[in-house]
Amino acid sequence: MNTKRLRDGVDLHIINAPKFKTNLMSVYFNIPLKRETITKAALLPSVLKRGCAKYPTMKDMSRRLDDLYSASVSAGARMKGDGEVLFFTAEYISDKFIGEKLSTQIAEFLHDFIFSPLTESGGFNSEYTAGEKNNLKNAILGLVNDKKAYTEFKCREAMFGKEGYGMFEAGYAEDLDDITPVNLYEFYKDVLTSSKIDIFISGTVDDETIGDVERILGSAFEGRDASYIGTTVAGSDKVEFKTISEDADIVQSKLCMGMRCGVQPVGDEFYAITLASCIFGGSPFSKLFANVREKLSLAYYAIARYSRFKSVMMISSGIQTENYQAAYDEIMLQFKKMQTGEIDDFEIESAKKYLANTYHSLSDSLRGMEDYYLSQCIMGAQQSVDELLSGILAVDKKRIVDVMNKVKFDTVYFLKGKSAGEVE
Repeated sequence: MNTKRLRDGVDLHIINAPKFKTNLMSVYFNIPLKRETITKAALLPSVLKRGCAKYPTMKDMSRRLDDLYSASVSAGARMKGDGEVLFFTAEYISDKFIGEKLSTQIAEFLHDFIFSPLTESGGFNSEYTAGEKNNLKNAILGLVNDKKAYTEFKCREAMFGKEGYGMFEAGYAEDLDDITPVNLYEFYKDVLTSSKIDIFISGTVDDETIGDVERILGSAFEGRDASYIGTTVAGSDKVEFKTISEDADIVQSKLCMGMRCGVQPVGDEFYAITLASCIFGGSPFSKLFANVREKLSLAYYAIARYSRFKSVMMISSGIQTENYQAAYDEIMLQFKKMQTGEIDDFEIESAKKYLANTYHSLSDSLRGMEDYYLSQCIMGAQQSVDELLSGILAVDKKRIVDVMNKVKFDTVYFLKGKSAGEVE
């Protein structure tokens, strides 16, 4: 990735990947996670997708995208530690395959999409706003229907509260009544003028394309005193362990266990915790999978995921209610083995091969590469994928043990379903 500073707070990033037949063009707005704005942030991209001044309906926008050789546009919000990004992305056929400057037209479409929304009476279109508020409300209330995602969110909320990383990225249904077309539009204008901006162009990129993106999209932003949102890692020094149980009318219970790791997102400890989490529960041959699921049949699934920004590890499993204690005990036993070094060389080498394949596969996706490099920018890192992987491959057992001994359990959240005898 090459980066060009367009003006204060506005950067253009170029990922030249000519093996792809498509290009990707994106604009990212970096904003803090705040309780008072998270619902507006989730709602805003959906309202903008309904139409703009030049293409006032979704049908008009779709027709224009069809004219652009069936290009596609996506928009939304994504959490990044204690911050979030609002993204607007267009994927389209590379210019070299059609013999015309499609990139220029895509940049113009994104400009219309982002900067010329459909407005009335000092706010967004009231019909579109009302419709998207209803859609978002259904999505928020529908979280409870995805029991795995619901349990993971409730565990995270119990760890961090209703601020920052503990919030639901789709926002809160109780906020929606207070959101109006006018105050949502005011929020939108603030995002445009005060956010740290990242513009990406990825795929087959030449100097003319870069110049067009800079002229059409880059020039739309004035300089600003803005920076990326810093994230405070979840420290593991002082942790009050807690267990929370919630009854639910389900057959398969869900168990989520949240841990604070206290590891900075850049450096040797990050390499170690990445490999350790893969060995523990992040692969099809991990300790959790091999023992909790396969050997003892105590869970339908048992996985561990590590969040780099916040330094949190989450164990997620689906179990029969009566297997709760046995599953809990086995998870704790396998965790203890990670801390005492009961790790086979085969487990370490298998995890390294698995991670090598995972990171190498990033180069097979423009979106994957773009997200990787955006995260690097937010963290203040300048590592290529190969440099990151080299750091992970150099980790030995001692470093795994050392970093796992920093990890502390914070919260166990048990969504308790019916026992086998209660099922009709």
